[in-house]
Amino acid sequence: MEQTTENMDNQKSPEEINNSRVSWRSIIIGSILIPFNCFWILQFEFHRWSFPTYLVPYYNVIFCLVLLMGTSFVLKKIASKWAFRSGELLVAYLMMCIASSICSHNMMQILVTSMGHAYWFATPENEWADMILPHLPEWLTVSDQDTLRAYYEGETTFYRWDYIRPWIVPFLWWLAFTVVLLWVMLCINVVIRRQWMERERLTYPIIQLPLAIIDKKNNLLKSKAMWIGFSITAGMTLINGVNSIFPFIPYIPLKRLIDLRQYITERPWNAIGWTPITLHPHLIGLGFLMPLDLLFSSWFFYWVLKAQYIFRSAFSFRMFPGYPYAKEQSFGAYMAIILAVLWTGRRHLKNVLASVFNKKTAQKDPEGGMSYRTACLGIILGIVFLCVFSVQGGMSVYIAIVFFVIYYLLSTAMTRMRAELGFPIHDAHYPLGPDHVTIISFGTRRLGPGNLSMLALYHWFNRTYASHPMPHQLEGFKMADELRVSGRRFNRHLIIILTLATAISVISTFWLILESFYRNGSSSGHYTWWGSGGFGRETYYWLESWLSYPSDSNIPAVGFIGVGFFSSLVMMALRFRFLWWPFHPLGYAISSSWGVHVWSSFLISWIIKVVVLRYGGLKTYRKAVPLFLGLILGEYLVGSLWNWVSIIWNIPTYQFSVG
Repeated sequence: MEQTTENMDNQKSPEEINNSRVSWRSIIIGSILIPFNCFWILQFEFHRWSFPTYLVPYYNVIFCLVLLMGTSFVLKKIASKWAFRSGELLVAYLMMCIASSICSHNMMQILVTSMGHAYWFATPENEWADMILPHLPEWLTVSDQDTLRAYYEGETTFYRWDYIRPWIVPFLWWLAFTVVLLWVMLCINVVIRRQWMERERLTYPIIQLPLAIIDKKNNLLKSKAMWIGFSITAGMTLINGVNSIFPFIPYIPLKRLIDLRQYITERPWNAIGWTPITLHPHLIGLGFLMPLDLLFSSWFFYWVLKAQYIFRSAFSFRMFPGYPYAKEQSFGAYMAIILAVLWTGRRHLKNVLASVFNKKTAQKDPEGGMSYRTACLGIILGIVFLCVFSVQGGMSVYIAIVFFVIYYLLSTAMTRMRAELGFPIHDAHYPLGPDHVTIISFGTRRLGPGNLSMLALYHWFNRTYASHPMPHQLEGFKMADELRVSGRRFNRHLIIILTLATAISVISTFWLILESFYRNGSSSGHYTWWGSGGFGRETYYWLESWLSYPSDSNIPAVGFIGVGFFSSLVMMALRFRFLWWPFHPLGYAISSSWGVHVWSSFLISWIIKVVVLRYGGLKTYRKAVPLFLGLILGEYLVGSLWNWVSIIWNIPTYQFSVG
């Protein structure tokens, strides 16, 4: 029999019941920290060619979380009732995570910098006025030339009505689109929450560091092992930061040490291409928290892919020009994984559907935050809105449906990868998303300019999934459960808060980018390549090539999606049959990811973890975890301080992140 919410509350201590109430203070703090984090991210991703949002957990958010913990410690000394509760810290943490995801180099930055690009850079030579502009929805783009001139040339202020007015309509539509886009993700997470958390008991490795910081029972600060790890990486990051200012101070070799490509020059071995050997201490720490078989697969399949490139070079494999079709294989693997996961949880999904059609006899999730009926209705109505939005922009109905079904399947697969594997850099660079799959399946000739134009405009949330917001939402439910603040009331409030954070994040990102660009000029040379219109060039390069060179369906590419799909199904079947089977299809799925270039750091983690488990057992592993949390925390905190030295004094400093 299902426990009621009241019975579960009775099992909690008075402190835990009080902790599970969402306070206005936590919402206000999170709302204030959203524009702060957006400013931090933009300073580095537009000014300093460093990308905090390519790695999870986000170091900027962890830094702010530690500051909140320090503030709470001071408040507790003044009056214990003023100290922040775990639930309050969790709310602020999740709001900052959502904000960082939306503001990132992988989402909203692309949208804002692409909205007026085609209108400003259209020339008689590129013929965009006839080829592209007629197919762009005016209500989603900015075409006013005076507004765009000020945007690209700068030396003015955004706070003029004649500059603000052309942005209002497209901003409001994109705001509504983004809120609904993430609302559907929340509804999907409500549906899968119980199956993945309570029945399958996935490990959620990414949450271990923020959870250890928030959970007062963890006593992380009292762990000597944590302080040893912290001292090692904090010291190295401090020394390298000083070296960036005073070069006579010795530099400790970290990050990308060498590129094997420069030493392997003979054919066919030189086909491996860019193959760096890296040493990222925080990645070694994160890798240690990952399941052993998944950790092994994350670097093993990287070399399987390299072997395919060598094979192509050795045998002049010309039958399929795009072989090994790495992105297509990855996409097929992701689809196989999520469909297999849904099949495994089919009993749970039947109960969900029963909740929709038979309210009396259906099972319910007492801590889901909303009923399964509401969640399913939210998914359906949300996708209907997104499809209608797309059709109004020029997309065909059936293409819109296919696009968003693929998008949410892929998003759920990414969420599964984070929950089970915990791989911290899942960038999934283009071409891997539903836009590319749609194009290779139907061909640009068949799709036509209306569909292609909307696919180009949707490039902003499909270019790369490195900072995808959906995993953060599910991890929030898991953290609430681990902190024993989870319950129907808390999770219902959490859903509302995350939706609010989405809206605040969009507003903050638009405001910060436009205010900066009108002041400095996007094309003035003040920003990096991406801030100076790089995203717009990339977006409309694809659209121009699609329209200029019509293509038919790419049968070989679609075929290799099938290769990835069936290869993953075979691996999953073998894993169910043989417990010793070491290859996990999630490692295969991420093998084409840019993020797997840090393979050597994960190889080190794997070796260390194998030794610890083999010779020390599970007890020794648990004792070692704080050491590796310290490795992450030391580099995160001192690295963040160097970030702010760079921002405040406007000087280049040491950047420890992978981007």
